[in-house]
Amino acid sequence: MSNLNTALVHYPVINKHGETVTTSVTLFDLHDIARSSVTFGMNSFYVVNHALKQHNVVKRVTNFWDHGFGKQYNSNRKEAFDIVKTVKFWEEARQDIERRTGQPVITIGTSARQFKNSTSVKEAKEIIQEHPVLILFGTGWGLSKEITDTVDFMLDPIYGPTNYNHLSVRSAVAIILYELTK
Repeated sequence: MSNLNTALVHYPVINKHGETVTTSVTLFDLHDIARSSVTFGMNSFYVVNHALKQHNVVKRVTNFWDHGFGKQYNSNRKEAFDIVKTVKFWEEARQDIERRTGQPVITIGTSARQFKNSTSVKEAKEIIQEHPVLILFGTGWGLSKEITDTVDFMLDPIYGPTNYNHLSVRSAVAIILYELTK
């Protein structure tokens, strides 16, 4: 395994009006990001949501693939869900990694926007070689200012050949993890 860990943040994130909100867990995000996280060698995939009912959604899905019909139907999915952890707040994910590794964690946020503390994939790859890293992916319209002002770095946005820049979080995770681990 690498020094990398992923977190899908449902709170605090912003809505299209710039207000801080909580978003709901979606099954597609859970499935696809867990699979991408395992494919690219993440240690953990944290689902960050302060609503305990949303933790229950994650638990029901993981139990289905760990113990239910899903385990028999597709045992590969169980492997992907083995690294899923739920936490109320993203700082809990950082603390969990620090406890596990005994080292301080570098936090890297992601966004479709550029920030003052933005770093390139190339620079992030160098950081990953030396430190445990937690990469935060936002739902809704992105990570709140509370997070973007607190993380160590923000990753440069993903740009394609057009001006359109609004990927699903599932797609962004797969692209970023691929770029960071190749």
